[in-house]
Amino acid sequence: MKLEEIEAETAKLSEEQRAALASRLLRSLESPVYEVSDEEVEARRREADTDPSVWITFEELVAGLKSRGA
Repeated sequence: MKLEEIEAETAKLSEEQRAALASRLLRSLESPVYEVSDEEVEARRREADTDPSVWITFEELVAGLKSRGA
């Protein structure tokens, strides 16, 4: 399965399910760079619901990571 297909399938999940999946994927990395709990993901989601300006695009995320050398 291609990454684009996986992305399309995950888009069908609820926000809570996507957050849980993201948390599981992060935990599955051999050397996680950042540890995040499901509770933290949910808190950030609630924050974004009340203040949508906190969202960034994928491109902004990648650019930020590149600028940090990640």
